[in-house]
Amino acid sequence: MVSTTDMLELLVVLLTMTGIVESVGNASHKLGTVFLITFGNGSNLDSNKTPSDFNFTTNHSQQHTDSIESGNFGFVNKIAKNRSSWHIGALDHTKDDDGGYMFLVDVGNESHQPLFNYKVDNLSRGVCYEFSAYITNVVKSGAKQAKSNVRLEIRETDKNDTLITQTSTGDLPECSNMSWSKYGISFVPTSTSAALLVVSNVYETMGNDLAIDDIELRVCSDSVDQCAEQDTQESTSMFLITFGEGSSTYSNKTPSDFNFTTNHTQNLSTPTEFGHFGLVNKVPGNVGTWHNDSLDHTVNDNGGYMFLVDVGEDIHQPLFSYKIINLCIGLCYEFSAYFANVVIAGRKYAKPDVRLEVRATKEDGNLIANRSTGDIPECNNMTWSKHSISFSPTSSLVVLLMLSNVNQQNGNDLAIDDIELRVCSRNHSGFCPPS
Repeated sequence: MVSTTDMLELLVVLLTMTGIVESVGNASHKLGTVFLITFGNGSNLDSNKTPSDFNFTTNHSQQHTDSIESGNFGFVNKIAKNRSSWHIGALDHTKDDDGGYMFLVDVGNESHQPLFNYKVDNLSRGVCYEFSAYITNVVKSGAKQAKSNVRLEIRETDKNDTLITQTSTGDLPECSNMSWSKYGISFVPTSTSAALLVVSNVYETMGNDLAIDDIELRVCSDSVDQCAEQDTQESTSMFLITFGEGSSTYSNKTPSDFNFTTNHTQNLSTPTEFGHFGLVNKVPGNVGTWHNDSLDHTVNDNGGYMFLVDVGEDIHQPLFSYKIINLCIGLCYEFSAYFANVVIAGRKYAKPDVRLEVRATKEDGNLIANRSTGDIPECNNMTWSKHSISFSPTSSLVVLLMLSNVNQQNGNDLAIDDIELRVCSRNHSGFCPPS
């Protein structure tokens, strides 16, 4: 029998998902989602909803026509036909909402900032939250227009808008098909109110067109930090794997040199095969469907290596497994990496889709958190995107995992770089050795 408590919790989730309830008190925080904005759905191309219906503000002007001009936006259920350089007819990100709307923006100049401003109250001090959204470039590949690049910011509303933390998406790639990517930032508030902002880093009027959907604030954990009072003005890196650099195409380093394991087999001098990988400083030139000679992600490392994987089948899981001990139970952490599809656009091969998992104690231990990248798009140029997951450990020993959601051999080739674990504090090492 379903309990009254279960029914009440389900009701809050349904109200939040439909937009009837956009933000609720701490009771809902235990459910994970504080708010989720999907922009609803409908049969008309343009929604008559306004930002106030979703409890946010913007300095862009709303247009209820097919034509979205510079500095304007619309809530639309498909990309309109008025721009030949756009992905005409492309749909929103939200699953299973026929005619679902998205936030389509022609960014314009600096006077139109911010794109998005949501003030949230009743936050719990010391609890880990994650602010995220799905964002895409609506300009088709080959247009060679300015690429959108936005910044997620968290600010304290009761402390003169003091910046807590921020992160940028980097340039949103032009792709053959409109491809959504999730971007997020984790934080621990030091007061009960905060402003969640999306701000453009680019002010070009030729191009710089984007769509946003499924904007969400979630609680990483119900636990409060048990190690130390946090100051989240910055976060602290606990490890960062860049795979080094060198003049040889293939590195002779092994996963053990970087303290991780994999069920893929390493190749040191030949192109990768199904279920194999190489640490390379450029994509090998003897696979005709790959972005030959493309480089790693790490900034300022001449000849920098990356983890190039031909994913193969289920028996080759996991791609990556890293055990780390002496974490602080209840503290907020972020596990992240940069990913790229190494297959060139237009091949229509299986796209990589990787799941980040955090488990307690061992690889098959209790699941603490997981998140998938979604399909990593084929693009004209090899394009890196950061994917991450925030969590609060329930055990001092956790395993950080990457597993493929796709078990096909035709395509499914990816590169990984700059794998990192950070603690959401600049005043804490992230380690709590046993007393």
